[in-house]
Amino acid sequence: MNSSGNTDTIAVSIPFGYMPQLDALRAFAVLFVLIQHWLTDRSWLLSVPFGMIGVTLFFVLSGFLISRILLQSKLTAESNNTGVLHVLRQFYIRRTLRIFPIYYITLIILFIFNIENIRDIFIWFIFYASNIYFYLIHDWAGVLSHLWTLAVEEQFYIIWPLILLFTPRKHLLKIIIIMILTGPVSRTVLFYFSDKSEITIDLISILMPTCMDCFALGGLLAYLRIYKDKNFDFNNIFAYLFLALNILILVVSGFFEENIYKIFIYRFSVSVISMYLIAKAGIGFNGHLKKIFENRYLIYFGKISYGIYLFHAFIPPLYKYFNLPQSGNIYIQFFFQGAILTLLSSISWYIIEKPIIELKRKFRYN
Repeated sequence: MNSSGNTDTIAVSIPFGYMPQLDALRAFAVLFVLIQHWLTDRSWLLSVPFGMIGVTLFFVLSGFLISRILLQSKLTAESNNTGVLHVLRQFYIRRTLRIFPIYYITLIILFIFNIENIRDIFIWFIFYASNIYFYLIHDWAGVLSHLWTLAVEEQFYIIWPLILLFTPRKHLLKIIIIMILTGPVSRTVLFYFSDKSEITIDLISILMPTCMDCFALGGLLAYLRIYKDKNFDFNNIFAYLFLALNILILVVSGFFEENIYKIFIYRFSVSVISMYLIAKAGIGFNGHLKKIFENRYLIYFGKISYGIYLFHAFIPPLYKYFNLPQSGNIYIQFFFQGAILTLLSSISWYIIEKPIIELKRKFRYN
């Protein structure tokens, strides 16, 4: 902690900075999703909810990075007397440049070939509302199902800047804590009042409010980094005890069927552990972990993880449609499909995403 108490002055000087080990975390997150979706007949693997863990890690990471940018920009705007409307405008433009291009290109291709009859429900995907659609029909939509996470992210991007930028500093921590509680409370309420024969916990957990603890815990870490200590990493005995408690909760709850207690706490515990990993990776792991988290291949997979996630559900059916080499070993097939996915995501990165990302330089926060 800063002993002088002059946290705002120090916070203004904190650079946004690139944190390479966070890209490695992205790589692990998307790998977990691939394990969940591509190794569906390996029950010993699926006894661990890899998909949920990967998505939760993505959400917490998004909450941290977005909140860090917004809070830092807010402090700078206040110190320069420029107000926060400029920050809000630049944020939305920059997010649009990052997220929209390959998402809408993918939607157009899906529309042309009418994959999963997407033309009948196209409007839900255009407006990033597929998660709401899946919840209302109590069902999924095949290879389109994973797009719910992008809908949740976009809904989060709409409301979160308004909360952080227009909440007075003295109330900010309280609001973040309330938003953290919103996640497990909304999951519990929906689970309690829903018809268990018609809807599953997975479908309850795809609405933006039910994911809010993930994002807001990332926001809490950003708040602590900006206003308390730029190197804040939960390095004290109470934090380690709390981390150990959440690990224990995950292990113990794995032995129980879905119930109201599990729905309340499980994703929250994964989010807490994710927040701890992000805090450490943001500063930088040392020793053997440093070698792992700064492996250039892992970092590269993290950079192209948006494309990997967006395209991954379409690879197995395409692989089968073009009658590509089938293997009796599902892990070998996993490797070949992963190679195709990496190639496709790399093309997307270099031809579409990276050039458009360069345009963000024209829309700086200050």
